[in-house]
Amino acid sequence: MTPRPNVLAAAGLDRLGLIRKDRAEVLDRLGGPGAVVVPVRGQQVAVAGTPPALVAVDALEVDDAWLLGECADDGRCFFAVDLDGDGAPDVTLPPDARWSGLREVAAILPALDAHVLATATGLSQWHRTHRFCGACGEPTTADWAGHRRLCGGCGREHFPRTDPAVIVAVVHGDRVLLGRNPAWPAGFASVLAGFVEPGESLEDAVAREVLEEAGVAVTDVRYESSQPWPFPSSVMLGFRATAASDELDPDPEELVDAAWYSREELREGAVAMPPPVSIARRLLDDWLDEAP
Repeated sequence: MTPRPNVLAAAGLDRLGLIRKDRAEVLDRLGGPGAVVVPVRGQQVAVAGTPPALVAVDALEVDDAWLLGECADDGRCFFAVDLDGDGAPDVTLPPDARWSGLREVAAILPALDAHVLATATGLSQWHRTHRFCGACGEPTTADWAGHRRLCGGCGREHFPRTDPAVIVAVVHGDRVLLGRNPAWPAGFASVLAGFVEPGESLEDAVAREVLEEAGVAVTDVRYESSQPWPFPSSVMLGFRATAASDELDPDPEELVDAAWYSREELREGAVAMPPPVSIARRLLDDWLDEAP
């Protein structure tokens, strides 16, 4: 079976981590013919056209731009700039540009574009939540092409962080467990997920989350795949697990609905499943593909 595309994955982008500290090298890339500067605004991205494509703006001062990486195929070097907040540079967008959430456009963008925008929005969230030092409270400033913030008070270095979260397709026989969070609309359901706690292995996190949320013990926890999930700053680590029993005891604060679904029920639309951009949908589609 042909592997299903992993939406938001790297798609051939060299992140150029070794040149971020070299201001002259970054400036040379920013001024070069392959530079592509994409604007973001918090968790929104600028796109244009039908189908949507990346909007690029004119090159900026090096201190305004975050280096994202270089495409190995065509030499384009991607940067991002945040147009929201104090001190944002003055940038003119094309007339047909529009702001859209990454959730809405990621699945229909080319794979490289989707990954570039996932990286840009993840950095945007980190910059806006780390403007002050967590140790002394003094303001921080960005350098290393957007990949470090330095405290002007105590000199502490701050680097982008990603929160690991596990997400799991729990199966029992020929059925899969889906639940609905209280914040989700009626008729929608997804696989279970949760954040990894300090001192916890990924497999232990899977077992704990499923037991806490649905009251189900699991065995045979197996890693499947991962996906960056910059909403705002996570990486989703996908698993498959086997339920020891099909008896459910959901926590009402976590799940207002929880049930087992057959492949036939999901194919016939018994519930609205997660969107194609999500690893939740990838886990479900992989399970659905295993039987006719």
